Amino acid sequence: MPAAAPMVVATADDAADIARLRDRLAQWMVDNGIAQWVPGEYTPEMVTVESARGEWFVWRDESGVLTAAVRLVWSDPDFWGADDAEAGYIHGLMVAPENRGNDLGARIIQFCAERTLAQGITVQRLDTAADSRALRKYYATHGFMEIREAPLPPQFHGTDRVVLMEKSLT
Repeated sequence: MPAAAPMVVATADDAADIARLRDRLAQWMVDNGIAQWVPGEYTPEMVTVESARGEWFVWRDESGVLTAAVRLVWSDPDFWGADDAEAGYIHGLMVAPENRGNDLGARIIQFCAERTLAQGITVQRLDTAADSRALRKYYATHGFMEIREAPLPPQFHGTDRVVLMEKSLT
């Protein structure tokens, strides 16, 4: 189990590791018939730009290896369209495969909730592939309710529909 290191704001130096972890997870999804992410679609350059805005957070183990990452933003019109509202939008929640089963996903969701509340915001939102029953169930067990299905924004691939989910933090 990774040490209980806190999540920290990612820097440009983390971008390649974040993109590499996403590609590893995307390839695992492809290999297992899960239409969620596509290897190579999220580049280190994209992560660098988002990191400069303070949107990415990383969790590294005691030896410095990236264990988990998440992107947290306060608006998400690409996915939510006209329903976009102030919320803590969780994107790209990733746990390295060798660290599965250590409850890191739940800890990252809680980290995002704490950051969201610190901003004076009481709603968390996220999206997941509509055909991913496992992830829909996982997020539901963490208090997220399904709001509606929506088309995947055109800059992404892998699936064509997502489920938008929301959780009240009050």
